[in-house]
Amino acid sequence: MSWIAFLNGILLIIALTTDSFVVSFSYGIQNVRISGKIILIMNLVMSLFLAGGIWAGSAMEGIFPRNFAMTGGALVLLGMGGYRMLRFFLPGKAKKEQEVRKLDYFQGILLAVLLSLDGVAAGVGTGLVQARAGFLIPGVFLGGVLMMRTGWKAGNHFQYIFQKDISWISGICLIVLGVGTLCKL
Repeated sequence: MSWIAFLNGILLIIALTTDSFVVSFSYGIQNVRISGKIILIMNLVMSLFLAGGIWAGSAMEGIFPRNFAMTGGALVLLGMGGYRMLRFFLPGKAKKEQEVRKLDYFQGILLAVLLSLDGVAAGVGTGLVQARAGFLIPGVFLGGVLMMRTGWKAGNHFQYIFQKDISWISGICLIVLGVGTLCKL
């Protein structure tokens, strides 16, 4: 593998795992705990979706609509972000201070599927151009675990610095992520 292909792979891994960081950051701000097992399962799901995308791209050139997956993922992120912003800013909602909640397995797998939409599109694109699944799939798995752990810890730490309900920041993060995805189209 050439250095350029290696650097391109690293950039793709960073691009595919940045949304994991942002989502985990938003959960950290909301004081929602993500267990290590759920993080591993989520990243396994996301890596399998990437593998499926690479396989589809190599096997069926030009059939999979990349823009459809990216648009769908962006709309989901925008919707989630908008909902969180509205939930915070609508009057009359009693907020529970410092309540620790946990992400359950079903929510984790559903979130992993939603976060995988861009991975499928990127996998298809990568499969059309190059088949580097042996490098990308483990890289996305390990990078995703690292990004999720780091994102959650950063969000949780940020929450305790301010000692206020700053859950609206997670909404902004998801909206920015969604708009960024739409700008890539």
